[in-house]
Amino acid sequence: MVKKVSDRLNKSENELCDSGLNVLTDVLDTLRFRGSIFFRSELASPWGFSLEKLKNPRIHIMLNGGCCIGVDGTEDKFLKLKNMDIVIVPNGEMHWIADQPGRKLTPSAQVSDTCNLITPLFKEGDITNKLICGLIDFDEGLLHPILDSLPSVLHFEDIKQDDPIWMTVLLIDAETEQHHARKTSIIDRLTEVLFLQLLNRHVINNKEQTGYFAALQHRQINQALELIHQNPQYDWSLELLAKQVNMSRATLIRQFKSTVGVPPMAYILNWRMIKTYNLLKYSSKTIDQISELVGFSTARTLAKSFQRHYGLTPSELRRG
Repeated sequence: MVKKVSDRLNKSENELCDSGLNVLTDVLDTLRFRGSIFFRSELASPWGFSLEKLKNPRIHIMLNGGCCIGVDGTEDKFLKLKNMDIVIVPNGEMHWIADQPGRKLTPSAQVSDTCNLITPLFKEGDITNKLICGLIDFDEGLLHPILDSLPSVLHFEDIKQDDPIWMTVLLIDAETEQHHARKTSIIDRLTEVLFLQLLNRHVINNKEQTGYFAALQHRQINQALELIHQNPQYDWSLELLAKQVNMSRATLIRQFKSTVGVPPMAYILNWRMIKTYNLLKYSSKTIDQISELVGFSTARTLAKSFQRHYGLTPSELRRG
């Protein structure tokens, strides 16, 4: 029997906006982003390095001075960064960063290796820049449409000294300076916090969103997402979900797919699989307990669905 879902149709617009951020928080918490700093140095011109393609988002912070960053592999298209600017390359695209275009680019692995040996490059001459670069890792089994909704580059500028984002940057810088290291548990956690702060800033400051972020700004689709995320254990059907958000089945499917990228029922299954993956890997709950939490009638049914989705059984994931 379908469990009763509380009626949320009388929420005000402001409450719906707040609930959208709750959905975003649930997604970001479940994806378990992990941060780290892989480069921090004071640099003397000329300098420049290239970064290979990865699946991971990368963050570049200009603590002092300015620089240029190019993402599409050409030197004639680039962003100019000034003092206190931050750039995220969300989808791990190959890119370069230098004090100006046309510089000889050193591979980032070589730059990082010299930092590890305490013989950093780009130190000959007057110091012109101070740069911090971070990496955000996440489990490939937790892929979500939110990652595909981000543009190729996020550029944050005009950040104030008393902005919470910049305060986090200063804490990262102070920790690396104090411990003469780029990796400690505090630095890693602060890098995660910075990434989440920047994503929230992106959502708040950009009203014309696409993809998943546009779904969070669509009143009824956002409401559908809130219901799904707050109640993944319910036996959802198109009819029930459409009724709860006051839409026809056809309209719900069309609007949901145009923003989220997949139909509602496919999203529900994918979210249940993500939650299952998360709980299997990062909790001690039994498969029976997990099946109840994510809306499967039996542990056996969940195990079969999980294996179809990920190509391995729940026990294989835990052993791995």
